[in-house]
Amino acid sequence: MCLLKKPGDRALVKIQPAKLSDLDAFYVISLVTGDRGTDASHLYEDPHLLAHIYSAPYLMLCPELCVVAEDGKGVAGYAVGALSTRDFDMRLEKKWWPGLRAKYAAPELSDRQNWSADQHRIQNIHHPHKTPPSIVSEFPSHLHLNLHPRLHRQGIGPKLLGAWVKNAKNRGSTAAHVGVNAHNENGLRFWMENGFKPITGNYSSQPNDTRWLGRQF
Repeated sequence: MCLLKKPGDRALVKIQPAKLSDLDAFYVISLVTGDRGTDASHLYEDPHLLAHIYSAPYLMLCPELCVVAEDGKGVAGYAVGALSTRDFDMRLEKKWWPGLRAKYAAPELSDRQNWSADQHRIQNIHHPHKTPPSIVSEFPSHLHLNLHPRLHRQGIGPKLLGAWVKNAKNRGSTAAHVGVNAHNENGLRFWMENGFKPITGNYSSQPNDTRWLGRQF
């Protein structure tokens, strides 16, 4: 566990392994960072959909690779990921997506132009986006990192990332990739400032003009 003091504040931020009891915080953080790094609460009727896809399955299926940042108010950031993207995709198909697909009916394709944000995410549950194979071959691991706004601009993100990378390397990871919305300028800047470099290739078919970045360890 690493203790960090917030500038101008006596409160300490702890960087530590995640616990299953942190799940509720994962759902909150995923939502308040879900609109290109800003609050997505106004976009979704179901506040759980983002975390169903981007954070909760990691805590449930590979908690050993989940790291959190916790301040006096509770868990306010996470870094989650998988050592093998291919293996994780298979685990999702066996252990995670079936229950959610039973809960959420797939939206009608004929009405795609009128889909709500919820329906787009439900479609992701029924037909998950996959990282291009060429990226997975070179950067087999992947991760997601999000911070609650109350921890922004305090140097917590790089520390959280560093803890995740150290953990992943100790478990055998040699390289990892991230997918970032092309319109999320702050997100792209963060990853590039922390050693991730754009991966060249024609990936225009990916959702939301995803930009892929990778880092060798």
